[in-house]
Amino acid sequence: MCGIAGLFETRQARSPDPALLSAMAAALAHRGPDDEGIQTGSHWGLAARRLSIIGLESGHQPLSNEDGTIWVAFNGEIYNHRELRAELQTRGHIFSTSTDTEVLVHLYEESGDQLVDDLCGMFAFAIVDTRTRTLMLARDRLGQKPLNYCITRAGTLAFASELASLRRFPGTPRQIDRQACADYFSLGYIPAPRTIFAGVNKLPPASVLTVALGAGSARLRRYWHPQCEPKERISFRDAAARTRELLDAAVQKRLEAEVPLGAFLSGGLDSTAITALMQAHLPNPVHTFTIGFAEPRYDERAYAQTAAQHLGTLHATQEAEPRDIALLRRLVRHCGEPFSDSSILPTALLSQFARSGVTVALSGDGGDELFGGYQRYQVMALHRLLRGVPPALRRTLSDAALALLPQARAQRTTATTLRRLVTALGAPPLEAYMGFQGIFSREWRAELMAAPEGPEVIDRLEAWKTLLQAGTAIEGVERFMELDLVEYLPGDLLCKVDIASMMFSLEVRSPFMDHELIDFVTRLPRHYRVGLRQRKRLLRAAVADLLPPEISQRGKRGFGVPLSAWLRGELAGLVRETVLWQKDWDLDGLFNNATLRRLAEEHLNGTQDHSFRLWSVLCFRFWLEDVYRPLR
Repeated sequence: MCGIAGLFETRQARSPDPALLSAMAAALAHRGPDDEGIQTGSHWGLAARRLSIIGLESGHQPLSNEDGTIWVAFNGEIYNHRELRAELQTRGHIFSTSTDTEVLVHLYEESGDQLVDDLCGMFAFAIVDTRTRTLMLARDRLGQKPLNYCITRAGTLAFASELASLRRFPGTPRQIDRQACADYFSLGYIPAPRTIFAGVNKLPPASVLTVALGAGSARLRRYWHPQCEPKERISFRDAAARTRELLDAAVQKRLEAEVPLGAFLSGGLDSTAITALMQAHLPNPVHTFTIGFAEPRYDERAYAQTAAQHLGTLHATQEAEPRDIALLRRLVRHCGEPFSDSSILPTALLSQFARSGVTVALSGDGGDELFGGYQRYQVMALHRLLRGVPPALRRTLSDAALALLPQARAQRTTATTLRRLVTALGAPPLEAYMGFQGIFSREWRAELMAAPEGPEVIDRLEAWKTLLQAGTAIEGVERFMELDLVEYLPGDLLCKVDIASMMFSLEVRSPFMDHELIDFVTRLPRHYRVGLRQRKRLLRAAVADLLPPEISQRGKRGFGVPLSAWLRGELAGLVRETVLWQKDWDLDGLFNNATLRRLAEEHLNGTQDHSFRLWSVLCFRFWLEDVYRPLR
């Protein structure tokens, strides 16, 4: 696991300054505390910071092939590297290390940029081919490992694992992207390919970018997409058995390491299943870690303890109160752009806690998106059943029901759940789904921002239409599950885990992100996974014998924090400071004072729950103060 950076000249041959590359690498030291490497050529330079996991003594990067014509800087893990190595050796390739990194240069010699098709793993890497004077950037199928890049007016392509590293390059654009800003306040994160800076891009998941000296422009192609059609003709029982085989294989692949391994264990279905399969393949008890909260609705320690006792793990728990604004500001700096998923706080604390005992941790990330763990999928299934009811009548009935229901004053309450359900059933499908994912609608953003967005800004609903049209799913609910796999999962959840874990030099591996498992499960009938009555039906059946009943029948809780209470309690002063004295930090006049004041007053007096909206403003403020303004 590493942090990588580099520079590549697309117009003229000039060698980058090693000192600049070293500065870019220094900004990634937390990702790779064990080693630093710099390599330059006539028109290119690569930098790498290494967290040693496999091939501890021989994995220095950047790394080359036998004659030094192909160079790679690599971040991630290739889980099938041993099989690939054996095959490449039969073709005459000579290896000088035991690392998975070296497989990339030899596989590139055989397959060029098609090498990604043979890789099983999580990765972001750069390959320089000095023979063709070409640079290749690649990212794994689900976007578990990040890679940002820009091409300057002078023709320099700069890239890095984090925006903080990329900003060390003087030519990196620094102007706020208005579309990205709108996306952030819509969703709480900025989906690829945009970043908050105009002209700076995220390499999208499952994508390869290639550029050559003198070629002028870069070529971007997508090499993989979840395939939901045609459907497999298989019984539910056989599907569950095959799912178990694939998930077990996915876990086993992710156990290779020359450093201590452990697991995140929340006591939910996903993490318990992963831990159970992990334990079955290891001779000693697995070290498991749980973060708990004083607020009962958010605390899962009792379930985690039940799972740990059933599985026989060496379990450790810690109660966390992640109200630490210094930690939040540190996370914002590592994100490099606004990001307001509040669960990044407990994820960071869990990572810090786990890193005290292990270097690699397995997690249950992706289980909800793949197997249908969210309540919103059931709501969308109900929405489809009601599609014969005229939209106007549905809206009227919804409005009438909302008028009778009490206001939602906090998250995870009956009132919140009912209002969300009724609102969704009265809206068109896309708007209904946005109600579960969105923070500020277009109308809300028009009130929030001091200046209009302008016609060039595309609402996220319109962007979703394009993504749905490009997808492979046909069935209505499954289309939204596919949307989550290609946007929400990489843009929010995997980004959160990567930033929070790598900040503490912890590698997190996610077996549910195995593409062979995904390729099988997405082609099963949707009702095998989720329906009106049950979520994660297939996964429960696949791992039923591994879990105690208290865990196998649990509903989804989610890894969140009690924002509503915090923002009315210990963080109320921060809300007042941010909103009532807005001009102290909003020097550019970005926000509408009256709207912010109304949000704060309604939340603080308990008449409305605006916790997610206020949190997104707070996170944006910290980004402005700690990242954006120092650049100017």
